[in-house]
Amino acid sequence: MQNKHSFKFYNKILCIFILSIVIYMVFGIVPKLTIKSNAATYTYSKASNNLPSNFNNTYPGYTSLLQSLAKSHPNWTFKLYETGLDWDTVINNEYTGHGKSPKNLVPSSYESAWICSICGKKEYDDSGRWYCASRAAIEYVMDPRNSINEAKIFQFLQLANDKNITKAQVKTMASKISYLNSDDIINAIYEVATEDNINPFYIIGKILQEQGSGASALCSGNGYNGKYKGYYNLFNIGASGNGTSEIILNGLEYAYEKGWNTPEKALRGGLATIKNYINRGQDTLYYQKFNVTYKPYYNGQYAQNIFDSQSIASNLKKYYNEEGLLESKFTFEIPLYKNMPTSAVKSPSINTETGEIAYINANGGLALRDAPNGSTIAYVNEGEQVLITKRATEKIGGYYWDKVSTPQGTGYMAREAKDGSKTYLVVIGEQKAYETEGTQMFISPNTKISAIDGATNSSSYFGTGSKIKLAGKTYTLVMLGDVSGDGKISATDYVKIKNRIMGTNKLSGAYKEAADVNRDGKISATDYVKVKNQIMGSSSISL
Repeated sequence: MQNKHSFKFYNKILCIFILSIVIYMVFGIVPKLTIKSNAATYTYSKASNNLPSNFNNTYPGYTSLLQSLAKSHPNWTFKLYETGLDWDTVINNEYTGHGKSPKNLVPSSYESAWICSICGKKEYDDSGRWYCASRAAIEYVMDPRNSINEAKIFQFLQLANDKNITKAQVKTMASKISYLNSDDIINAIYEVATEDNINPFYIIGKILQEQGSGASALCSGNGYNGKYKGYYNLFNIGASGNGTSEIILNGLEYAYEKGWNTPEKALRGGLATIKNYINRGQDTLYYQKFNVTYKPYYNGQYAQNIFDSQSIASNLKKYYNEEGLLESKFTFEIPLYKNMPTSAVKSPSINTETGEIAYINANGGLALRDAPNGSTIAYVNEGEQVLITKRATEKIGGYYWDKVSTPQGTGYMAREAKDGSKTYLVVIGEQKAYETEGTQMFISPNTKISAIDGATNSSSYFGTGSKIKLAGKTYTLVMLGDVSGDGKISATDYVKIKNRIMGTNKLSGAYKEAADVNRDGKISATDYVKVKNQIMGSSSISL
């Protein structure tokens, strides 16, 4: 009897032991693609979204930006991840390391508002190119709302391998960089991307960000100061220290210890380190620069350059655009923070009382000139905010030259292309009179036909459902909130939207589109609240 019980007891022990091994293998050895520790992830696309009714109140300013991008790129999906972190706590933790090793650096060419007031103009390498970033600079760059736009969105791209990218396209992009232009390296990039599930364009962009377009000592194989000849460190792994010499020698020593005596070995070895970032949840460029997904937070960040993720994102977008892949099915993951400011943080040194805030809408950046149509002082990156202090009223050399204040100083910038096809400086908050989508024209309430240059009204009324002719094309008008089609917002519209939600009234065509006041693809309580606020005068409906 005792032996029988003993046998059962040992069987239980054996089962527990085996189960423990299985759990360890699954959770301790097998890497997870994400180790994100907090709450919900919402999804937004042109077709649908699952944003809760109070989303705009909790996270102000996101929805309108997402709507704009989703409208232009219907294949893009946006995942909104609740980090669970308090905004001020995040910024306070990123604004540390003064006098020793700051988490964030800005180029020394930037104005004083971008530079830490504690450290001042203390150089953090012997080239004199980097200063500690100010708290205002960190807030501006970290605020996701300043990057939900065409120029910066790719820093939120999830970095899994993109199977739409062919080996030939990898070769096209890599061969433009002299030290990557070899079949061995190109083959290695494509193979590692496939084997380790990493986006190959990201790999190329990351190397370019670390090494630049020329052959630095870390990627040339020539060594440095007579040491470590024949060794390579393409991703600058372990390349840290005080001053250029120490940084380069530490990077080459790391390569020597790892045996990276060919570019291919440096590529594969460096990517093994980068893969660790991705596996632990830092699976976007933003998360690699600002660790808000993996404990301990604010540590294990890839670079000190505050613009690191934005710079690589710019190259990613460029690669996709050049290869005709910009409208692929992408997933962008955007962080959400608790207690964020009610509007996006403004660029440092911008005072809204002295001019108009604009962003640069020029691929590759826009030249800052010393005079209208004068000599170039600097280039300011695409998507960057600037302040227009004086608008030009006459063209010089085919452009309007506005006087502007930028991170790199004051000067003049071109506002329009010579052929009038593009605006290089887009004023933030400037309302457009209308938007067209297919055969429909969207306007906000109180917009007059006269505000739509060149348009004529072929109907007997001006409201939802009327026919508008513009540039030889006929559109059906959708006045947001005007569900009844009488051209004004009243209690009738409020009731129609409410009844549609309750299921007692059906809407179709332009009238259904007008009921979707916030243009998020669904008719909800948010829409009739916007109509009610419009009627009460507490807020206005806008595109």
